[in-house]
Amino acid sequence: MRKIAVITMARNDENFLNKWVSYYGREFGEENLYIYLDGEDQSIPAKAGKTNVTKVPKIGGKVVKAEKARLLYLSQRAAELLINGYDVVIGCDADEFLIIDPKVGVSLKEYLSNVEFDTCLSALGIDMGQHLQQESVIDWDKPFLEQRSYALVCSRYTKPVIVNKPCQWGAGFHRVKGHNFHIDKNLYLLHFGSFDMKM
Repeated sequence: MRKIAVITMARNDENFLNKWVSYYGREFGEENLYIYLDGEDQSIPAKAGKTNVTKVPKIGGKVVKAEKARLLYLSQRAAELLINGYDVVIGCDADEFLIIDPKVGVSLKEYLSNVEFDTCLSALGIDMGQHLQQESVIDWDKPFLEQRSYALVCSRYTKPVIVNKPCQWGAGFHRVKGHNFHIDKNLYLLHFGSFDMKM
């Protein structure tokens, strides 16, 4: 099996971070998760478990400039992990969950341990929504997909979040500089940032 790490950076996002840790920790082991908190004023998530949590000085500036700086920082951390023993790094936001089509019949770790790719690999983006007449306010203590059944296939969230060589992600993990997209037919990136009107 390949050694796989998952990284994210978040600010004021504890609800999503707790879900993120629960999901990716189950898939890859909490000790292989790396959370970078954007600001030394941030609290460590209640359910951080054995994850590696680092508080970094708040990345300031206007949104576009700050986002570029954030992804440069995460690209550098991913490169360090790859140089120091990891075979694959997944980089995504705290509200994004990389899944494998259940019909494939293997775990995400098993699949990523066997799929061949050069530098980066993308999943098909799925933007989860809320049907206001059929679905209620999200209950954070229950699985998301028990509560949400509607989504859009979305190019914006079709991101090259999987890398196996040091490289530079563009803002929001939306691209890898100098590399084409290779969308894996069995992988999906579920984005939950817009799945609850009240939130």
